[in-house]
Amino acid sequence: MKAGLQALLPVWNPVRLESSSGVVLPESSNILLVGGDSTQLDWVRRSYPNSQLLEVDPASSVDIIEKKLADRSFDQLLWVAPDVTAEAGRQSEGHELIIEQQEEGVLTVFRIIKALQRLGYATRKLQWTIVTSRTQRVTEVEPIQPAHAGIVGLVGSLAKEYPHWDLRLLDLDSLASLSARECLSLPWDKQGDGLAHRRGEWYRQGLALMATLPEATPAYRQNGVYVVIGGAGGVGEVWSRFMIEHYQANIVWIGRREYNAAIEEKINALSRLGPAPLYISADATDLAALERVRRTVLEIYPAIHGVVHSAIVLRDQSLSRMDESAFRASLSAKVDVSVNMDRVFGNEKLDFMLFFSSIISVVKSPGQSNYAAGCTFKDSFAHKLQQHRAYPVKIMNWGYWGNVGVVADESYNRIMRQMGIGSIEPHEGMASLEVLVGSEMHQLALMKTLNSQVIAGLNLSEAITYYPKTAPTVLPQIGRALAAQASV
Repeated sequence: MKAGLQALLPVWNPVRLESSSGVVLPESSNILLVGGDSTQLDWVRRSYPNSQLLEVDPASSVDIIEKKLADRSFDQLLWVAPDVTAEAGRQSEGHELIIEQQEEGVLTVFRIIKALQRLGYATRKLQWTIVTSRTQRVTEVEPIQPAHAGIVGLVGSLAKEYPHWDLRLLDLDSLASLSARECLSLPWDKQGDGLAHRRGEWYRQGLALMATLPEATPAYRQNGVYVVIGGAGGVGEVWSRFMIEHYQANIVWIGRREYNAAIEEKINALSRLGPAPLYISADATDLAALERVRRTVLEIYPAIHGVVHSAIVLRDQSLSRMDESAFRASLSAKVDVSVNMDRVFGNEKLDFMLFFSSIISVVKSPGQSNYAAGCTFKDSFAHKLQQHRAYPVKIMNWGYWGNVGVVADESYNRIMRQMGIGSIEPHEGMASLEVLVGSEMHQLALMKTLNSQVIAGLNLSEAITYYPKTAPTVLPQIGRALAAQASV
């Protein structure tokens, strides 16, 4: 296998878990269910009668959680997402409440981590199982509950920052399908990668190398109107340049910054290639502000043909140093903006909706828990939209872009080169993206490797030469994905 640009497909593969690699947990063990309700406690107590409930509600601060945890002894911690129910396949209620649900999901888990740090667990051993429900699209047809998908990214980064903690992340179709004993006997995962349980079988996520990209028909239209949230920065600007140069596209940039000289300079440069982008200053986490943008665009143009989420807030920091405001800032750039983008533009007659995500969704690097949480949510939310929208909804999980965006500096490039990771060039990224948007693929991950050792590190067992129309789980088993790497 040669180094170079790698097209990868995130897939879920059946996994056989050997009983010898499992954990034997005595029935007398004291499991502390942090948060949760009586139904979840009953589920645990059927296997471990000594289990206790520590009441934590979404309004509980780190101080409150710390004080409550300090008074309790336990053998293991257990946290179960609020939408994990006894019934299989319960559809979550629309997505009107998804932004609010972050308080009772990923933000609660973040506060529990901070409380544990304060109690000295940063240097002590800890065993903790985290259970979510249907946050992942394991098969094509299953219902998806994206509200708590950010937990997947958070736990993945957490495991790499706290290697002395034993962590287990499980995504179940329902509590009824498994006993607590079955769940708490599974092996720990030092990478923090989740296991998904569907219809009696376990699955693990990996990456499949695509030997060839599928056939694509042009999906971009000449003189089309495209709204890009976060378009004035990074990959959004690269895509805008491509669209103006090749399709004479009418581009609308939505950004939080007030219009300034730097933005004007970018617009002037692009106006030499075709129609100048229109810049509208608005905070896309504000639903009313985004709705005003839509009305403004439709006063100027007769229709909107595509919408792109390219917004990012990158605040790399270890969990030991990160405060809640830094975690929230990165998270809301993905969660709030994705949800609002669909609320405002989702019912337009679009040609496509496009989400720029990151390979961090699979890698879940240390020091990027906020960004990883945002990206794993974004992917899950887009998968749900794919099931409900009449037009294609696409996800591009970008690898490292070294020459544009927030990590475009030489020191970062040098670190990545030492890891064997190269920079995706604009022409490569745009060509691959055009295939994704114009083909039957839902999702594609893209990265540049500088040597074959990096590819060997991917542990990809077989190349995929076509995109399967059936469930992604029919692909051959793929091993552990990537060594930790940064992304844009």
